[in-house]
Amino acid sequence: MSMFNIDLNRLSLSLTLGLALSLSACQTLPKQPHLPASQQLSARVNALYQHDKHKVRQSESAVTTTGKPKKADLVTAISAQKNIHPELSGYHPIVTGANAFASRSILTGMATRNIDAQYYIWHDDQAGQLLLKDLWEAAERGVIVRLLLDDFNNNAAFDQHLLRFASHPNIAVRIINPLMHRKFQALNFVTGLPRINRRMHNKSMTFDKQITIIGGRNIGDEYLSNSQNSQFADLDVLLIGKVVADIDNSFTSYWSAPISFDIETLATLDKGTTTNFLQGLDKLDENEKNNTRTSLTVYRAAIEDSTIDSDLLNKRVPFRWTDMQFLSDDVGKLTKSVSAQTNLVHQLRTLLGSPSKQLTIISSYFVPTNDGVNTLVQLAQSGTEIKILTNSFDATDVTAVHSGYSQWRPKMLRAGIKIYELKSTASEEKRENKLWKARSQSSTSLHAKTFAIDDHQVFVGSYNVDPRSANINTEMGVIINDNELAQQLHEALSDDLLNQAYEVKLTTNGKLQWHTVEHGQKVVYDSEPKVDAVDHVWLTIMSWLPIDWLL
Repeated sequence: MSMFNIDLNRLSLSLTLGLALSLSACQTLPKQPHLPASQQLSARVNALYQHDKHKVRQSESAVTTTGKPKKADLVTAISAQKNIHPELSGYHPIVTGANAFASRSILTGMATRNIDAQYYIWHDDQAGQLLLKDLWEAAERGVIVRLLLDDFNNNAAFDQHLLRFASHPNIAVRIINPLMHRKFQALNFVTGLPRINRRMHNKSMTFDKQITIIGGRNIGDEYLSNSQNSQFADLDVLLIGKVVADIDNSFTSYWSAPISFDIETLATLDKGTTTNFLQGLDKLDENEKNNTRTSLTVYRAAIEDSTIDSDLLNKRVPFRWTDMQFLSDDVGKLTKSVSAQTNLVHQLRTLLGSPSKQLTIISSYFVPTNDGVNTLVQLAQSGTEIKILTNSFDATDVTAVHSGYSQWRPKMLRAGIKIYELKSTASEEKRENKLWKARSQSSTSLHAKTFAIDDHQVFVGSYNVDPRSANINTEMGVIINDNELAQQLHEALSDDLLNQAYEVKLTTNGKLQWHTVEHGQKVVYDSEPKVDAVDHVWLTIMSWLPIDWLL
């Protein structure tokens, strides 16, 4: 290479850095995060519940033209169950992505007062746009909608949808810990680190302050069973009763935080683009925009097959009532303005203590670290039965996370800990579910975050067993005190899982093996399935790097 070319490269680098620095110098976050309109919207929400929290707006008839009970009866139906169990909370698991979509869509259609949604990811795809459309239609009925999103997975095109969405007088959108550069997002990694490394990973959707959905799912096709390429196996819970008030209070603290910015303070509508929200939904055809979902067959089937609306109104949802504790990181974790002792991981240790009989962990991103592995080994050696389910290399969507986990397998296995790894082909085994079968060619990745302790405590939420969840991102979840649910979770990790997962075992000479079932036959792999020589080199190199704290 000539000296002339070297000088040009240096000049180009200098100009790039200079541009980045100049942009960072002239662009800062707005001084006023909350505009008067969204503040007034929140005041209206408070006013709805000030006088009589249990009063339901009366309707002329108990039945709609479709023959279904009036939507306004939702609060009455739930309140009636709450009154029977005033100090308890009810839960109902949502296992499939199709039911997860249907529950959110139908409950949005049933809400009569307000909807508060808080998500790490809300994709600009068919699922994301359909649920935004559902929320828009709720706002058209007079329901107040507040949508709080993390910013790490947003983009300039989605900003335009959110601006049009927030133009409705009954809707407000806020972005928490936002990126400063909206259109040239790569610049944020030059000018915004380490602030933008801290993200809101919380996931909840609450309707009329009566019923909520929390768990591991984001909003997007791959989370809600309509992706051609990949699907996430996940778990949500539908909650009613006492715990909903705690989730509502948590949402309010994040919503009102000074690092939550109204979308209008961060972006403006591009000139020449439509200002009509429905016209801007480019992932939906005209039939879907007009309420006839003809082409999105999975979502249409999910809505048609679900009876959650009539089941709720007629008290047929089999809620299990028990004592629950809601846990959430303080929003100040995002700005490092609160003590680490307030972190959710410390709350978990305080409330759960140490298991004495059984510990079952299901975690999509399992990075136990040296200290965590030592703790697990000590528990196993003291007689606690420990089982872990995480992603196999082929199933994970974050290779670096696999490197932060795989190096610890021999040590855990020597202590008697059982390890299962979900196969990317797991969806092909779920033939009994037609929605899964329709997408059986797409790969599956575990995304659930749950664990059971002994015979009575289960955690469900957004928290992964990794350093990022513990120390960097904010998380939320519930501890459900129910021996039946705990037993189901413990029993789920067994030989029956081998159609969908590998069990990793240690041979007498210290080598790893992967045991599974394929086409009804037991199969044993002596090397890690679907890891080639190049993959192995990269995993080894990444395992040497001191990056566990980022994973």
